[in-house]
Amino acid sequence: MNILIKGKLQYTLILLIILLSFTFLIPALPLTDPLSISLTQRLQPPSFQYPFGTDDLGRDIFSRSLHGFALTVKVSILALLSSLMIGVFFGGIAGYLYDTWVDKIFNWIISLIFSLPFLLVMASIMSLMEPNIFNAYLILTLIMWVNPARIVRAEVIKTVNLPYIIALRAYGASEPFIFFHGILPFCIQSAAIFSISYLPEIIGLEAGLSFLGIGVQPPSPGLGKMIFDGLNYIYSSWWLAFFPAILLFFIILPVNLFYMFINKLMDKKYE
Repeated sequence: MNILIKGKLQYTLILLIILLSFTFLIPALPLTDPLSISLTQRLQPPSFQYPFGTDDLGRDIFSRSLHGFALTVKVSILALLSSLMIGVFFGGIAGYLYDTWVDKIFNWIISLIFSLPFLLVMASIMSLMEPNIFNAYLILTLIMWVNPARIVRAEVIKTVNLPYIIALRAYGASEPFIFFHGILPFCIQSAAIFSISYLPEIIGLEAGLSFLGIGVQPPSPGLGKMIFDGLNYIYSSWWLAFFPAILLFFIILPVNLFYMFINKLMDKKYE
């Protein structure tokens, strides 16, 4: 089982490396300035010069879409990793202190968060804060940490009474040493794999915040904001919303397919 988990973790890490590599490659591509305005070129349909057309300010949608893609992926992966670290820490403590008041408060918080619709909660909180990409990242992190936390808690509960942990206590190891060195490192892998399966959801939530105007702020390109702005021209200039939406679709779909493929591949390999 450990071999199966390690195999899945290796493949999912490869996926993250590929996504991050592409996002850091985008600024090096010979693209037009995504913030450059040209009123003489406004609302141009797709052409050889502008593959995705231009918006109402004459900005190149192709360049803006790619930069928006890079921003969405960076924020989503950063929120994923941050939520994973927070979830591992608090889930580990709750599992280590199983059936104590700490664990009961943890379960109450988890139940509360899961009982609320994520996007509605995020939009409500963001409406009270200054809308910007950092606050969007912060809210994504504080909402999504519950997913890895549940997994780590369950793994710690199973691990805490294993023979090698009992042996560590018998040798006089301190409780912090046992927790951070004997238990937590062996519970992170399952949580990491589970968390990465939520990457498409995090990307969708980030785009949703941008769509509502409480994520990426103009003039910075954000896929959700570009889709929202393009809806005003959907009948006359369909390309404004169409291409950012298609690009968002092609971010989420490959991640889902990749994760499903790896699950089936690894399960078949070690069945």
